[in-house]
Amino acid sequence: MNLFWIKENKYYKIIFQPTLFGTMDVICAWGRIGGNLGNYKVISSKDNKDIELIIEDIKKRRKQRGYSLCS
Repeated sequence: MNLFWIKENKYYKIIFQPTLFGTMDVICAWGRIGGNLGNYKVISSKDNKDIELIIEDIKKRRKQRGYSLCS
């Protein structure tokens, strides 16, 4: 499952990636649409409930900051 938000000329996306160690990584990437610069962070967790809480928090923050969910 991947999530993607846009706001004017900015984007924010979340990519879910299982690891070889049995954990789940949530990769958050953001930047300017059309630009070649951006940033990312990786959040790791062993527990699916923690991942769900992280995702809900990110969704809430994106909505507060005026982003619209595309997928």
